[in-house]
Amino acid sequence: MKDSVGLALGAALLLSIAAPLVSLDSSEAAARSCYSFWAEADKMGSHYRHIVYVENDCDYWLQCTVWTDVDPQPPTMLTVGPGMTENRETNGASQYDDPKAFGTCHRK
Repeated sequence: MKDSVGLALGAALLLSIAAPLVSLDSSEAAARSCYSFWAEADKMGSHYRHIVYVENDCDYWLQCTVWTDVDPQPPTMLTVGPGMTENRETNGASQYDDPKAFGTCHRK
């Protein structure tokens, strides 16, 4: 009897901890489906200027951290409003003409 009560209490504790994490993952997945990243390289004389764009199709503000494969550190922060597209320069004097954009966003 004691074992089954302990097991039930342990299961209840586990569910109380895991339930918020499951809902967080699903809201995070929903947020990921409503924004996108891309990078462009603008020719500036003998070098390229790298710009990362974030398009927000969510119904809420996003706080994003972006970088490129050429310049992973330091990442650049930007805030993007609902239905908006924002950009940030990540490198002003690169020799590379095809940067790849990366980033993360969360609801602000």
